[in-house]
Amino acid sequence: MNAGMKKYLIVIAVLAIALAMVPFALGFNQYYILLAATSLIFAVFVVAWNIIGGYAGQLDLAPIAYVGVGGIVAAQLLKYYGITPWIGMFIGAGASMLLAAAIGYPTFRFGIKEVWYALLTSSLVVILNNIAHLPQFLGSLDHYLPAKTGWYYLIFPDYQNLYYIIVALLIATILINLKISNSKMGYYLRAIREDELAAEALGIDVRKYKLMALITYAGIMGFSGYLYIVLQGTYSYHTFDSPTSLTIAIMGIIGGLGSIAGAFTSAVFLKTVEEYLRSTIGATIPGLYLLIYGILLIVVGIFKPEGIAALFNWIKKKMGFENRGM
Repeated sequence: MNAGMKKYLIVIAVLAIALAMVPFALGFNQYYILLAATSLIFAVFVVAWNIIGGYAGQLDLAPIAYVGVGGIVAAQLLKYYGITPWIGMFIGAGASMLLAAAIGYPTFRFGIKEVWYALLTSSLVVILNNIAHLPQFLGSLDHYLPAKTGWYYLIFPDYQNLYYIIVALLIATILINLKISNSKMGYYLRAIREDELAAEALGIDVRKYKLMALITYAGIMGFSGYLYIVLQGTYSYHTFDSPTSLTIAIMGIIGGLGSIAGAFTSAVFLKTVEEYLRSTIGATIPGLYLLIYGILLIVVGIFKPEGIAALFNWIKKKMGFENRGM
């Protein structure tokens, strides 16, 4: 392991310690811990989205589809068969990966990309929403997890245990990103993002690596889905929510494509602001956070197309870090 990688691992360790101290800093106030956990689960989503949207350059607008499939599978296995989410989350991740493979293989095989890929993935959320709404599936009613608590169910009377599980998942997702960024797959994905035709001309199997990126990202999303449902307290066909899916992609774009630090910072900041606005003036001006996202996209597009990543790139140069996708 070289010195550059050691520096990044030290930064990740410091981040983990800092996040572990957050409940103490909040005085174990359950509302604020719930807010922090919600912000961090979105950080997981955006950092995972960075694999397909940042490294591979594919504008995927279906993140909540994979979150919903994975989460609902794990929740239904617990509710009807008593299978612990420690197992159900892996099964849910597998279901999301199968869905990604079923969508991604023909999509990449026939060369669908750019705006058409964005439209196709966006429509996937709508399709799943309508399927889940059918009486044979979830129907029109809200569904709830069993009214039990404990590590077997990953449901707790307080939020700090769930918060620490999400912190561990976030650190794991960051490490997966860093591993991909510094692997042959990462170099190939960045080449595809910059110029797909040139990458193919150089002998890179474009379809293979885009599909690998899609399946990896979908697996993380599906695994996280149950934790998202626990935070929400309920699940239904509304879990497949297009605005939420779009929000995750916007956070990734504002953070800077290919930047782990930018994705994390963008998600935590924007989700915290969103939840604060909802709790304060949400009833007076509903949807204000969407207006703020739109303004930020315009500002970033005009002044800093590379997003928050530009700030972190400047810091890395000052600190002597190598460019490893952070």
